Amino acid sequence: MSYYLLLIQLVFSALALFLFWQSISYFRRMWRYKKFSAMSFPKAYENILLEINLYRTLPPTFKKKLHLLILLFIDQKEFIGVKMSVTDEMKVIIAFYASVMRLGFALDEKDLSSTIIIYPEHFIVDETIMDGGVHQDKKLFLQGQSAKGTVVLSWQDIQEDIEKQAKESVIIHEFAHELDFEDGYADGTPVLEGSRYSRWSEVFSHVFDGLKNLADEGKTSDRLSLLGHYALTNEAEFFAVCSERFFQAPRDFQEEFPHIYEEMMTFYRVNPLTDFISSV
Repeated sequence: MSYYLLLIQLVFSALALFLFWQSISYFRRMWRYKKFSAMSFPKAYENILLEINLYRTLPPTFKKKLHLLILLFIDQKEFIGVKMSVTDEMKVIIAFYASVMRLGFALDEKDLSSTIIIYPEHFIVDETIMDGGVHQDKKLFLQGQSAKGTVVLSWQDIQEDIEKQAKESVIIHEFAHELDFEDGYADGTPVLEGSRYSRWSEVFSHVFDGLKNLADEGKTSDRLSLLGHYALTNEAEFFAVCSERFFQAPRDFQEEFPHIYEEMMTFYRVNPLTDFISSV
């Protein structure tokens, strides 16, 4: 009997300790939100963001929340420069795109990354692949990479995307991978509301398979040109590229892929075509 009483005491003690740490974490978050909500957004940060077309089009209501998300992001993340110093410009721009993706979520929701590593340009990784039963070591030149809370980015590619006002965004791409991997699987399906999985799978699989067959036959189309062949690497890359187009080229994306646009709109809880256009 004493053994079971001791076990019960241990269980309750562990539960109490867990709830204690949870409460501390909660109050820390609330203190942090209150602190940064009361802060004025630095004018230097604003000047950096005014160079980005997407920021200039945002209405005031979204900018207010975005400013808070950016300040929280910069405060909470570890930024590491590889053979370069990390500047405020780098922090603000990366925080901006990562925060735009979370505008539809609660402040503490979908905040999955902890470390941002920045390279001055394309970086090289070694990867072993299986080809016909034979292991091959290859060197890959990458613009970005993400895994388990760490996002790696090329500053050169970030700058090029902004200067060209491109439909691509390496930042959005890599943070989309983080969202995809929230459930532990990089499969092109992020964590959804329970009833959404079937519809998501049906819509994405139909388009992905159709475009892949088109590409395999050596054909092209406006839809394939909008996404690019890299999107067809696998389902995870397809979701990441679709996320780029959803935020960077919403009108074209909605016209070419209305059903995917609808699914993305439900997941991200924003509609860039209407929410991100200021009436002021």
